[in-house]
Amino acid sequence: MNDRFPKNDNYKWLFDEKSQTVLRATHTIAFEYNPRTGEQVVSPFIGEYISGNYDGRMLSNVMLEDHVIHPKDIPVSLEFRDKVKNRAAQEMTLRLLTPDGTYRWFTMCLCPYTEEGELYFVGTLTDVDEEVCQREALRYQAEYDFTTGIYNKQTFEVRTQEWLDREPDIFRCLIRFDIDRFKLVNELYSVSMGDKVLSYVGELLKDITEPPETYARFSSDIFCMCLARPLEECIDIIKEIEQKLNEFTLDFQFILSAGIYCLPTFNGEPVNVLCDRAAMAQRTVKGNYINNYALYEDSMNESLNREHFFTKSMKKALEAGQFVTWLQPKYDMKSGTVIGAEALVRWRHPERGMIPPGEFIPLFEQNGFILRLDEYVWESTCRLLRRWIDEGRTPMPISVNVSRVHLHDTQFCDKLVELIHKYRLPPDLLELEITESAYTDDPQMLYGIMDRLQENGFIFSM
Repeated sequence: MNDRFPKNDNYKWLFDEKSQTVLRATHTIAFEYNPRTGEQVVSPFIGEYISGNYDGRMLSNVMLEDHVIHPKDIPVSLEFRDKVKNRAAQEMTLRLLTPDGTYRWFTMCLCPYTEEGELYFVGTLTDVDEEVCQREALRYQAEYDFTTGIYNKQTFEVRTQEWLDREPDIFRCLIRFDIDRFKLVNELYSVSMGDKVLSYVGELLKDITEPPETYARFSSDIFCMCLARPLEECIDIIKEIEQKLNEFTLDFQFILSAGIYCLPTFNGEPVNVLCDRAAMAQRTVKGNYINNYALYEDSMNESLNREHFFTKSMKKALEAGQFVTWLQPKYDMKSGTVIGAEALVRWRHPERGMIPPGEFIPLFEQNGFILRLDEYVWESTCRLLRRWIDEGRTPMPISVNVSRVHLHDTQFCDKLVELIHKYRLPPDLLELEITESAYTDDPQMLYGIMDRLQENGFIFSM
């Protein structure tokens, strides 16, 4: 193969047995080139690694003329060849066709040197396919959602930010949506089927969007898009996704909840802030099956500021005893006598005064703090019942709330049993009030928990 190449002393190292052993061991092809005379010599085993007819033509010409270079990497190779003219060291990584008909990644390094006034180029071509594939796999894991194959939240924010910075004056809509009651899909049809639904949504977003528009799965069944479309068209897209989702092969009614934040122009705000605004709009239509989308309004920002304040203050407020338990009596309608009470929590803030539960309970259910707050109320209720007994009073049952978040706490049952033992109370004095959301969210799990607590003497109300 290299018979047509000169084998003078300048190129001896390429055919030296020790050199050949090292090159083969490192999956490397070496070559030298004299640009003045056109002399070129290449490792004789190049045909074992790379396809092409090495008949004396320039190595770069063989690769281009014999279609060795992957079509997508041809621009890289042409740019590399132009840079070589500057007589500076160069490096590139590209895909080359191998004798078995597959493409593998190779890194080409080229360095000029001068000997006795003569300019030479010496280079290597090394198989780096495994390293590149490993890097690509790690990059894919970092940038893409495994289930759907589309961008994850972090990549969406980066790509969208780049697009906004590049073209700030284009009208865009940032849309955040999720699937109502998606957990029931996993419950009724299996997690595997739920993943297929999510993948189907990912395919829908691929079909709907056009570069440089961006889309991603944020988590669970939450998706986001940034589209350069008029608002009316974006609303139609939401309806189209919902319609096509209901054509999926499941006997299940899919309903989307979507929030839209419109950007007539981009003023430099972080993408995560824009997504938060779309999320705020989305919350206003959660569970609304008549109108399932909403546009962000500035007044919603007040709600976000209030949530930030509550989130920042909640732990210190609990430690400072700012959460107080009130009792709402329960009456027997026939006799008119009090037969029990319901424990209600209020936030007595030193600056904002009494904060009603409707302002902070939904937020605490979202961020998980409801676990600590409910346990605080349970304990204060048990403490009150113990005090009544110690004072010789006849205690009445007091009901406490059990939210859906507790169903996912593996220690839930044990905590209640420990409380009753700690305060030496009959379990029927602490009545457990199951919220409607807990029942509808995961009924099978709830039944199992209720069975276990009933075995320990607890009573429930719905």
